[in-house]
Amino acid sequence: MLAVVAWLTPATACSEEDVAAGKFLVATEEVRGEIFARTVILLLHYDETGAMGLVVNRPTEVTLGEILTDPKALSGYRDATLNWGGPVQMSSVRALLLADSPPDGAATIVDSIHLVSFDKAMAEGRLDPASLRLFIGYAGWAPGQLDGELAIRSWEVVPASAELVFADDPGGIWQSLAPVLEYRAAIDRRERLHKAHHPKAGRTVQNRTPVVSMRSTLDQD
Repeated sequence: MLAVVAWLTPATACSEEDVAAGKFLVATEEVRGEIFARTVILLLHYDETGAMGLVVNRPTEVTLGEILTDPKALSGYRDATLNWGGPVQMSSVRALLLADSPPDGAATIVDSIHLVSFDKAMAEGRLDPASLRLFIGYAGWAPGQLDGELAIRSWEVVPASAELVFADDPGGIWQSLAPVLEYRAAIDRRERLHKAHHPKAGRTVQNRTPVVSMRSTLDQD
């Protein structure tokens, strides 16, 4: 079972996190369809030009050796499991590396988590499989698209951690964060009830998130 003590403190569970690289996007029940339902995405990039990230809780049954035949390219990772990182550029492979000191050319996402190219990961030679995650594809958003999805509560933003990104059971990451979703949903319900019973007070409180006139593509099956 994955530990979630760090996410269950009142300060973390109640507060809204700033959207930024190095945060988790945790799909709420608003996200329907098989593509992104119950996914956890590690944000790699977020600004006015758009956003991208990697789904960290969708391991596949495909190994690296099944898609590559060059022994030199495999670098001893023939049996490494590939993870589904998202529906964009499914022909591409990216790697997340867990290391105190990142290799040259790596992009540090948060703490000891680094994004490296597939070629760079293979050039590092044989590493502990627990410190490397390989991803096919990625999740991407056009400018303003992710903001629209956040506005309709499709995602909750929580701090990311190496313990979850490199968990032994990546398929259980969403379930480990579900208590945070439930806690925040309860806070939202309480706020709505308070505003409904105190309409005058509600007029003085700004909405937590601006309403964006945009239909999330994640609501489409």
